[in-house]
Amino acid sequence: MSPRPAQILADAERIRAYVHPVRMSILDMLGAERLTVTAVARRLGVHPANLTHHFKRLERLGLIRLVEKRDTGRNLEKLYRAAARSFVVRPRARGRGARGALVLSILRDGLQGAIDSPDLDRAKVLGLLVNVRVRDGDVERFRRRLETLAAEFDGAGHEDGSPFQMSLALYPGESGGDASARTRVRIR
Repeated sequence: MSPRPAQILADAERIRAYVHPVRMSILDMLGAERLTVTAVARRLGVHPANLTHHFKRLERLGLIRLVEKRDTGRNLEKLYRAAARSFVVRPRARGRGARGALVLSILRDGLQGAIDSPDLDRAKVLGLLVNVRVRDGDVERFRRRLETLAAEFDGAGHEDGSPFQMSLALYPGESGGDASARTRVRIR
């Protein structure tokens, strides 16, 4: 069974399942070919047990499908395939602030995953909380500059770079009109 060219993800649960970095990698691989959990784990350099919950969630939500079972004599191999080659995130707006809440909850999930990581003690972590005033007409330009800055430092093609995940969020703050209330917190 070949995957569809694209699938639109509109509901919050499927979007949140999709945007996890590990699950996105799994979906990329399964969009190209049928693979077992063990084969995906080998490519990601992790133990298969670390991926089973991701596969279960993706299958339950219809983002991947079990396409073949093979009896090898010693065990039963299960081959999976992505439901689509690419996924388009297009959340349905339900009520005031629904899209913003979804974006912030996705960022929260990513941060919680980092907090729960067994490698956290060895990781370089930089926290920066800055309250800024951005004119409505400058929000898009601000976003583009942040993306350009991230791309400038991205060493994905270099073996000597360390993998980091960065969460950026621009959301309404509480500083009011007082310029002295601007906060800059830097934690290393």
